Parts: sequence; C-alpha cells; structure tokens
Amino acid sequence: MKIHLVNGFLASGKTTAIKQACIELMQKDIKVGVITNDQGIKLVDGDFFESLQIPNRQVVNGCFCCNYDQFESNMQSLIGANQPDIIFAESVGSCADIVATVLKPLQHFHPDFDLSFSVFADARLLLMLLKNKFSLFDESVNYIYQKQLEEASIIMINKIDLLAHEELTEIKQRIEEKFTGKKFLFQNSLDPGSIRKWIAILDNSMFKNASTSLELDYDIYGSGEAKLAWVDQEMTIYSAEKNALQETADLTMNIYQKLKSCNYPIGHLKFLLNGEDKFSLTTLSTPDAMIVIKNLPADTATLLMNARVQTAPEKLSQLVSDAIEETTRISGCKIIVNSVAAFQPGYPRPTHRIL
Repeated sequence: MKIHLVNGFLASGKTTAIKQACIELMQKDIKVGVITNDQGIKLVDGDFFESLQIPNRQVVNGCFCCNYDQFESNMQSLIGANQPDIIFAESVGSCADIVATVLKPLQHFHPDFDLSFSVFADARLLLMLLKNKFSLFDESVNYIYQKQLEEASIIMINKIDLLAHEELTEIKQRIEEKFTGKKFLFQNSLDPGSIRKWIAILDNSMFKNASTSLELDYDIYGSGEAKLAWVDQEMTIYSAEKNALQETADLTMNIYQKLKSCNYPIGHLKFLLNGEDKFSLTTLSTPDAMIVIKNLPADTATLLMNARVQTAPEKLSQLVSDAIEETTRISGCKIIVNSVAAFQPGYPRPTHRIL
C-alpha cells in the first residue's frame, strides 16, 4: 500500500494533479483512491472525484491532523471497499505540520505502508515569495504558506505554463538558494508528461526514515487560519428562458469581480456545476478571467461553491448574497440557496504530534 500525502497552499493545483495522476494510473490497471479534506462539509473536490468515478472519501470539519481518527477510518473504508494500490491524501490548503501530525503517526501505526509527502506551490506565488514580494495575504497567512514549503521533502512548482520564460529561469535560480537539500519538480499538471514525472518521483521518494518535525508557532498558525473566511453554498438556478447555464456563469463571475473590487485576497474560489464541471479562480487570475460554459438550453442548474477568502465570514456571505440579488435582478432568473455555511477555522489541535 502506497500513501501519497499531498499538501500545498490554497489553489496550488493539488486536485488537478491528483486527478490527472489517478487517470494515468487507472489506465495502467493500478487501483487508486483519494481522500480529500476541508474545514467545511460540502466539498467541491469530493463531489468532483465522485463524478469522475474515482473511489474517494472526505475528511470534513477540520484538517487531517485535527481529525486523524476520521482520516484513519476513511482510509480503512477505502481499503476495505476498493483495495487500492495507491491512495492520494490531499490536505486542506491552510494546513501545515503534516510530518509530525499525519506522516509520522501513519508510519507508527502502519509500518508496512510506503509513504511519500509532496507540497505543491503555485509558481507565481512562489516567485513572489522568493523575491520578498509576497504581500497578497496577511503575515500570519504567509507564515502558513512558508511553513508548508519548509517542511516539504518534495516541492512541486506547479502552473509553470503561466510563467514567462524569464520568470521560470529566475525561479529556478532562486529556489536552490532558498530551499537547499529539497527535491524540486517544475510542473504543468495538465501535461501528461509532467504527471508521469511526479508519479515516478513519488515512487522513488518514500518516507523510510525519521524526518525532522516542523518547528511551528501554533498561535501564529491558528491566527493565520482565522484570517480566512470559509463560505460554502449550494444553489439552484431556475430560468424561464432556459438560460440557466449562462446565468450560472454570470453569477460566478459576479462573485469573483465583487471580491476583486473589494481587494479581498482570494485563497480559492471553487465552483461545481451540475455535480461534474469544476471551475476555479484565485487572486492571481487575470483581470479578464472568464468562466466559459456551453450555453445549452437548460431550465435549471445546480452550483456548489467553496470560497476561501481573507475577510470576515459575514462580509463574504453578504458579498455572495449581493451577487445573487444582482444576478437575479439583471437576468430575471430565480436562485434558491439550498444550504450555506460561513465560518472561520478553529484553533488547530492535532490528535497526534510526534516530534
């Protein structure tokens, strides 16, 4: 049994890479499973893997480290039901201290498992960090991002297709100076060749010996998580003109543009349309970013939203409500909010911490 632990900041591309890796492995008749994770309950990523018919489980209401027992039971459930050869375990993007709280406990309780640990980083954010210009988020949020990279054994520098040639050259020069002794892989997760290289590195980078646990100030860590608002909403869009898909696209862009106009740093803004089509936006999305949906006639559409934004939960909730009201007023559609959750993550209290 191979367990690949995958961490990385919000919107670093973990889910896309895992999806592509699963497809690559399944084509070779290798059985896979995925465990997703979030502070909330209604997860875009979990439903997305379900739509792809990739065996999966979800650890909800907290990170892997604080919900280790739930992580363990989900892992055993996957093994019992699907007998996977490989499980990808994707931690929530605001989590750090994976080595001490997840990887070492796994090694302790399951010495027969082969374990790997890689951390994803959006190449654009990473370059800003390396140039000491990483100021999009509060300092305590930046602290989490830097600690994630510090404890990585493998750093996956992702989304390199979004860098100019000279930027890619610069990041390669700077990263060796900043993170000595680590393995790096420069990756575009939509490229099958990049995914095959990642899989090969995971197979050859199993966690065999004790590694140094992260030195982490939990007060700063907790403060950073509390700076982020979590808002999850399930909505149904009704259109008498059979324009439900286009009106859904208009709603998502309305929410995004309102966040940008308020200068709220966006960790990630994920949407799942009709339970299968996933769309993501971040602070670094281009100003003309558009969510393109095939405008087929449709009376209704469903939308699941996971928003992770640096602001207060009540402000984020109000912004989404304003976007819904504006979209209905302009288009004439009807939008019903089926469920909503708005909160800040609680103080991290890991089940185990092995130093």
